[in-house]
Amino acid sequence: MKKLLLSFTCLSMSAFAIAQTTIYQENFESGNSFTLNTPDLGGASTYNTWLVNNTYTGGSGTLVCMGFPFTFTVPNTPSQPGGITGAPSSTYMHISAQAAVSSGVNCASYIPSDGGTCVSDETNFAKLTSPISTSGYTGVSIDFWWMCAGSTTGFGELYYSLDNGVTWTLKQTNFNNVTTWSQTSISDPAWDNQSSLLFGFRFVNNTSSNAADPSFSIDEILVTGVASSSNTITTSTNIVPAVWCEGQTITTQVNFTSTGTFNAGNVYTAELSDATGSFAAPTNIGTLTSSSNSGLITALIPGGTPAGNGYRIRVVSDNPTTVGSDNGSDLFINALPTVMQAPFSDVCSTGGVVNLVGGSPSGGSYSGTGTSGSQFDPSVSGVGSFPLTYSYTDGNGCANSATESITVIQGPTVTLAPYSDVCDTDPFFTLTGGNPSNGTYSGPGVTAGVFNPSSAGVGVHTITYTFTDGNGCDGTAFETITVNDCASLSETSLNSFQLMPNPANSKVEIVTSGKYDHIELIDMQGRVLQQHGAETNSFDVSGLSGGVYIVRVKFGSSMHEERLIIR
Repeated sequence: MKKLLLSFTCLSMSAFAIAQTTIYQENFESGNSFTLNTPDLGGASTYNTWLVNNTYTGGSGTLVCMGFPFTFTVPNTPSQPGGITGAPSSTYMHISAQAAVSSGVNCASYIPSDGGTCVSDETNFAKLTSPISTSGYTGVSIDFWWMCAGSTTGFGELYYSLDNGVTWTLKQTNFNNVTTWSQTSISDPAWDNQSSLLFGFRFVNNTSSNAADPSFSIDEILVTGVASSSNTITTSTNIVPAVWCEGQTITTQVNFTSTGTFNAGNVYTAELSDATGSFAAPTNIGTLTSSSNSGLITALIPGGTPAGNGYRIRVVSDNPTTVGSDNGSDLFINALPTVMQAPFSDVCSTGGVVNLVGGSPSGGSYSGTGTSGSQFDPSVSGVGSFPLTYSYTDGNGCANSATESITVIQGPTVTLAPYSDVCDTDPFFTLTGGNPSNGTYSGPGVTAGVFNPSSAGVGVHTITYTFTDGNGCDGTAFETITVNDCASLSETSLNSFQLMPNPANSKVEIVTSGKYDHIELIDMQGRVLQQHGAETNSFDVSGLSGGVYIVRVKFGSSMHEERLIIR
């Protein structure tokens, strides 16, 4: 079995520049501000684990691998140098082998990975429990004491996060090959003026054929920075608008005042927080180059900013670096309403107006080709597929929409041939002339496609022919049929007058041997267009459109009709 290793860490607080100001420190003597063995970056604690204690004494134990017991010895952890709080054996944070801990040995040690035979590759992560703020500080650095003998595959790393641990950035790796306590100082401009800064230490334990003690150990952590000048920036509380809808790009004016001296070329920047009011990763929404102690920044808030009710705006400067106060009250970005539209059923071009339904929430409006209010007219849109949009505005004035297409199917072309006049004494007969065939006839005196003159009665009647195609679309055609009162008339009296000429385009003459009372000219819809008395034996049709008309002549108690064709 490979040798278990031991490690110890301590941080000296000496040798810092006088200008540095302590922002955070941890010596583990009166508590622990770190969370140990977190799952960040795949961290685990199966074979090795982070501990915080003041144990430096080694010992021996037994590890069972593949069913066989192996005895191991852990050496003492190296003592700390003078100057470290609690030295030479203060409380420290370190890696310990789980097998050693199980055997009651809790100093700095680790068992290296052998690729999975007994120990698999693993990382162990420890991080600050709560973020620290470096707002108002530049030149931020972290100082700590550490040691780790390890190997090329067993080493320590330093990480930082600016978004509360959502993402971690590796700052330095390969903390190894050091067998006594050593102090290091690391800085990064990215740490300056941060409202939420986290540090984390990771121990990487990959497959190794050799390794050395001690393990990765940390103590006396100190975060310092150079305090900004006494300059201040006060961001105006009057941000207009304070409420708007998601998706809108907002232009607003950010007023600010400042105190102190700002150098030439200084840039004031308006920053937008996240929806919780945090400026850990602010959005730059406008700048102003100025060294004055007041100003107005035209800010543009992107339309893609997520909905939320805790946004803030602040103004910062870069020469000198100064972080201003925020606007003091929350800005609201209201979410858009969720709008849905159910799919539309296909409609026929020959159908009537369709009531549009399926929009949610209710109370919205429709728009698109062929729409009027909440109705769709296929005779307006024509045949084809047409996108219809359902729009809804909620109580916050935020609008959203959903679009579905409606398909208009071409309906059938239906015709009906003209009918000849019949007598009220004629027998019933089957109606014909409808095209396409297999349609349905309806109208006065019509039953199951059979016309009964006696049932319909004397007069002009409209016959309707309806045909339904394979798509379920209907088409209709109309013609009139005239039923004459023929009950008491002989064959001669049924033809008691003639129209000359017929067809005609100007004057029409009534030719008859009988004496008539009056004449009526009627169109195929049954409307009386002209009336003439007994003294008239001709009438003018030059002003009428071409087509078929009815001339009705009354002889005493009987009425006789003839068709007149006008060209």
